[in-house]
Amino acid sequence: MLVLIDQLMKEHAEIFADFTEANNLGIITEDGQSKLFSAKADLLVHLKNEDEHLYPVLRKEAENNKNLESILNSFSCEMEDISKSVMKFIDKYSTGVLDSKYVESFELIFATLSERMKKEESVIFAEYKKINQ
Repeated sequence: MLVLIDQLMKEHAEIFADFTEANNLGIITEDGQSKLFSAKADLLVHLKNEDEHLYPVLRKEAENNKNLESILNSFSCEMEDISKSVMKFIDKYSTGVLDSKYVESFELIFATLSERMKKEESVIFAEYKKINQ
């Protein structure tokens, strides 16, 4: 079962790398736009994997663990907001048309997503590992 955590951590690294490379290539370049689309695809696959394989196990455990239930509720609300923001950013800037808010928006999205992945790894993945020891 811990293979799942290894896979999800690998996906986090790929998403982080996609965003970093898109920024380094320049979002107005064809390669940068391609990498941004790759980031979106990787993120969607990752969210699907979590929704299908990680969170059902945690939700079942949370039926008898109020602390875990509270953690999951908090993470769920937060992730919904983050996902919407990230997808909106990618959809807006993947066309190569930039505005004055691009750099600020990218930095905010990248920092928010990075922080979320770290929190997920330290809290959610740790809870999953406890259940599957």
